[in-house]
Amino acid sequence: MIRIFFYPDSTRYVLFTEQVLAHMYVHAQRRPWQKEAGGEIFSAAPNATGLVISAAAGPHPRDHRRRHGWIPDAAAADRARHAAFSLGKHAVGLWHTHPEPRPSPSGLDRQTTHEYLETFQDQRSRYLLVIIGNRGTPVSMGVWAASAERQGVWLELTESAASHASLNDGATDSFQPTK
Repeated sequence: MIRIFFYPDSTRYVLFTEQVLAHMYVHAQRRPWQKEAGGEIFSAAPNATGLVISAAAGPHPRDHRRRHGWIPDAAAADRARHAAFSLGKHAVGLWHTHPEPRPSPSGLDRQTTHEYLETFQDQRSRYLLVIIGNRGTPVSMGVWAASAERQGVWLELTESAASHASLNDGATDSFQPTK
């Protein structure tokens, strides 16, 4: 299965491959004791109109995880980014879980996303925030694009009704950092 999310003007989209979805879904907080998890998502063509998310990293063992909070281990995230880049993949966003059926970004989520975007020093015009909820089959999921503009424009992407299709191209990866 793949999932496709469109920008409000329908001129751009983000496609999540099966392996990336499976990587994120396994961390959905479906039980009360489960803590938030997260990491980065990667694409081979970060500025493409049709952005294909082909790899995901995280969570990392030293992330700070709580029921209602996730703070990434910066060193592990940096190692994962370098490993992905060596394979031709670029960081294009963050993913994490929320213990809610209809996930939406918190103020901290927005701040963290903008901080990551700023580290690219104008090399990215946008950075994605993906939040995995805890209900449904497939599990609920929200996607937002943060712009590099000073005003911090956020766009919520809309999932295509026909996006629950199968994709077997074998071009996906998940990255685990080296210790």
